[in-house]
Amino acid sequence: MVSMSATPELRHLRAFVTVAEELSFSRAARRLHIAQQALSSQIRQMEKGLEVQLFQRTTRKVELTQAGRTLLAHALPILKSFDIACEQTRRAYSGEIGQLSIAYTPTVAAEALPKLMLEMHRQHPDVSMRACEMWQAESVAAVDEGRFDIGFARCPKIRGDLECVSIREEPLGIVLGSAHPLASTDIVRVADLADETLTIWPRSLSPGFYDRVVEALRAHRFDGPIHEFENLGSGVLFSDTAARVKVAECRAFSVAFPRQYESLPPGYVWRALEPAPTVPLHMFWKRAGGATVSKLVAVARHVSRRELWMAPEPRGDDGSLVAAPGTGTKGALRALPDA
Repeated sequence: MVSMSATPELRHLRAFVTVAEELSFSRAARRLHIAQQALSSQIRQMEKGLEVQLFQRTTRKVELTQAGRTLLAHALPILKSFDIACEQTRRAYSGEIGQLSIAYTPTVAAEALPKLMLEMHRQHPDVSMRACEMWQAESVAAVDEGRFDIGFARCPKIRGDLECVSIREEPLGIVLGSAHPLASTDIVRVADLADETLTIWPRSLSPGFYDRVVEALRAHRFDGPIHEFENLGSGVLFSDTAARVKVAECRAFSVAFPRQYESLPPGYVWRALEPAPTVPLHMFWKRAGGATVSKLVAVARHVSRRELWMAPEPRGDDGSLVAAPGTGTKGALRALPDA
């Protein structure tokens, strides 16, 4: 049994393999960029430590012994495995490989999230992802507590050590029963909903989104009652029987984005609002999220620009960027560093 002190080092294995491939100490030394004397010394150290002769040396040629051929058969996969390990380690450090856990809210599932994940797979195929749907408040807690790496939600109430940027601005519309008097027009004025009942997800689950929607409607003369969903499934309105029936019977309306539902069941229609509340989609992550998180942030920036998800950047008379009210430059995707 070879003692630990006699076990060859990786540099010695590389030297041995190079000599075995070249069958020439002079050529191997040039290939390794070391002196031939130093190379011969390394091989002698290996032979002494292993107590074997690895090469038959004559003035005319160098040949492997049986022991040398045996060592070569083992050394080649060892060095290859080590090289792969080093490369994988470098790629993991740079974020090119790894795993991401993503929390997202229901209104993101139909369009935005699939586009982001497809582009992430295209640019970084060795990054695996696990996405889980949850409500806004839960997703913020999941990322803040480190259970998930990154979250996507509308107007999240950020807490703790989180970064947050907007990657999309999307107009909100309404879902009505197809027999509702307001369903006969393509665009519904918010003022015409004045006494209607709004059915929406509970504020406790999505406070930022809830407040943004209700405040936008109240600001334009909507003064009707609010009914919160009882069944909080991924189908949002259509997961809740009571809310769904109220809308179908034209006793209430709900809110939805243009592409939130792939298709509406018979008896329901989607209509644009005037004025349309614009609701941002935010992405949030820990400040020390790591290189793989940074890759997804860069991908989101790319997709947002490609899909024209953000409004044009506001600029002053001198051409300089003007921050959106209440956000500062950190609140918008344009503040993200270049990838």
